Amino acid sequence: MPCKAIQAFVGHTPDRAQAGIVLFFALLALAVMSIAAVALIRSVDTNALLSGNMVFRQSASAASNVALEGVAQSITQNISLANSVRHSPGLGYYANCSRFDAQPNASVCDGSRLTTTPWDNTNSRLVPDQVDGNAEIRNGVDRQGNQIRYVIERMCNFNEAEINAGNAAMDGARCLMASSTACRPPIDIPGGPEQPPCPNQATSPIYRLTLRISGPKNTLTFMQSFISN
Repeated sequence: MPCKAIQAFVGHTPDRAQAGIVLFFALLALAVMSIAAVALIRSVDTNALLSGNMVFRQSASAASNVALEGVAQSITQNISLANSVRHSPGLGYYANCSRFDAQPNASVCDGSRLTTTPWDNTNSRLVPDQVDGNAEIRNGVDRQGNQIRYVIERMCNFNEAEINAGNAAMDGARCLMASSTACRPPIDIPGGPEQPPCPNQATSPIYRLTLRISGPKNTLTFMQSFISN
């Protein structure tokens, strides 16, 4: 009996198609991690920037305190009551307080243009040289690189015509005045000499001193103080 070849057919199962879901989640996780890394870097940069600004601000504050003393001393020595009625641009001094107002010669001296007016030699001066410990100031610049300029205004609302004509004498109705520091209230001492009464009147005008401190990386600080002589 002849043998018949028996052919065996082995069934072949096709490969299962890959959906790629694992790759999708891997890419998604990578994107989230990248965003988190960028956010962390930006946060570190912001904190470093804030810390640096605080250092610059403290540096400007220290410089302004030293400069304030030097300017006040210079003005007290050079601007007497007699010549305070006239402008002294060379000393950064003005006999009225409306020069930096939005409305010149206004009765209210708000100094609204002090922060917007360009500060240069035409309207301000560098603070005088001064040495106070580590806070040394030379040619208007301290050791930290802060340039310090100032203007001083007498708190009076005289207009330019009155000042140029010499009609800007002290007037309590048009100037802010300070009481004299040379007089003290009398103290009754039993058996002691009789003391004259202290006149209760204002004898000295008040001046507004504005400092502009420009430091490294375009930092800008303003400081104001009121003084009298």
